[in-house]
Amino acid sequence: MFRKNLRWGKSPTVKPHPDFPGLTAYDYRAMKGNESSHTREPASTSLQSQTNPPDHILVAEDDVFFRRLNTQVLLRSGYEVDATADGAAAWQALNTDAYDLLITDNKMPKLSGVELLKKLRAARMALPVIMATGTLPEEDFTRHPWLLPAATLLKPYTGGEMLRTVKKVLREADSTAAGSQLLMDRDMKDNKTSQAGEPANASCQRSMRSTHRILVVDEDRNLRQFYADALAGPGYHVDATDDGAAAWEALKANRYNLLITEHEIPNLTGVELIKMLRAARMALPVVMAAGRLPTQELARNPSLQLAATLSKPFVVDALLDTVKNVLRATDSPPA
Repeated sequence: MFRKNLRWGKSPTVKPHPDFPGLTAYDYRAMKGNESSHTREPASTSLQSQTNPPDHILVAEDDVFFRRLNTQVLLRSGYEVDATADGAAAWQALNTDAYDLLITDNKMPKLSGVELLKKLRAARMALPVIMATGTLPEEDFTRHPWLLPAATLLKPYTGGEMLRTVKKVLREADSTAAGSQLLMDRDMKDNKTSQAGEPANASCQRSMRSTHRILVVDEDRNLRQFYADALAGPGYHVDATDDGAAAWEALKANRYNLLITEHEIPNLTGVELIKMLRAARMALPVVMAAGRLPTQELARNPSLQLAATLSKPFVVDALLDTVKNVLRATDSPPA
């Protein structure tokens, strides 16, 4: 498309192209000479990699120009880069190697960016993603908010814009990882402290009660699968229904430790379901995870006694932290 209109200067020292300030004529010729789609870090940075390994980035892009632009700019900034020309090859690479970031187009052969994201989330790969594409799949993101990437870039973008976005996303990912490690260290310390002086059978009892049973109510099939995958990791048992009436039947037939429900669901709304729950004197903690929280209804009905709320879209860590905190506060035999 617009690549046909590129006009590069005759000298390798000319100013950057007005449409692509991150790429000079010298960069363009260097890219033209590099036809490899699987590029590794230059050997000159091997010593740096041994002492401080660079972030490993996967670029999934079928457009040759943008694939080379991303690869060259990232390599020059010291990152280790692999690049693929379609979504299927990217998925294979993700299952073969470890990466710190994925930059993907949406419209690609064999597997689109959205389909690639679905596979990532279903496999519980905690990998930050930048979607760099011509047209954002807003309908998919609205329908499946759990697919939202860490950042987006609209084509045509410059090498500088791409690099700034990469640094921002990686910086935020590092901060999140550091926070998670602190929480993990604190939990381990608390666990060791609580074990001191416990009866001999206490650890066994704690293990038996660690598997909580959770009922999830959401009309979105993909989101129900997301809940099941995300909550299975910590060892929770998850049942899921797609409407309020089916949820009420499940609540009467089974014992649960927690209910997570959307508000806008068929047959019974989330608020109506919780009203029936409270009318039946079921002291079950409830988390309402909704795209649009019924704030006014919740304010008018304090007897609903929600344990927590989550506004969609939310990340996996927010879900797991909320569930953990609610169950910790209400840890008791099932309602």
